[in-house]
Amino acid sequence: MRILLLSTADTDLLAARASGADYRLANPARVAADAVPALLDGVDLAVVRLLGGRQAWPDGLAGVLGSGVPTVVLGGESVPDAQLMAASTVPSGVATEALGYLVEGGPENLAQLARFLSDTVLLTGEGFAPPTP
Repeated sequence: MRILLLSTADTDLLAARASGADYRLANPARVAADAVPALLDGVDLAVVRLLGGRQAWPDGLAGVLGSGVPTVVLGGESVPDAQLMAASTVPSGVATEALGYLVEGGPENLAQLARFLSDTVLLTGEGFAPPTP
């Protein structure tokens, strides 16, 4: 299972790279909307974390959401951004839990995030641990 992680927080991207999970990584602040289809090619799920809300990357976010790929949309802060989370195509509880892994950060939490999303969205049955401080 491959996850596209688009985050304006470089710490998320670094932790995901070190996690050993199958992530494709990009910072939306450095990605044009027309690059979204290539980023989505071959991924099973997308996580978009935007600092600054929907207006930070409106066309790119629209491309991800319009792709049909299950998508978690989160704000860049440690508190939930209700407007962004409502844009998610996964249940709100899944988006809320996903934010917990990203807020705690680090490679182990990003590895467990991949397992959590695999189990709860794609129903793979891998098993996962909760986020750890």
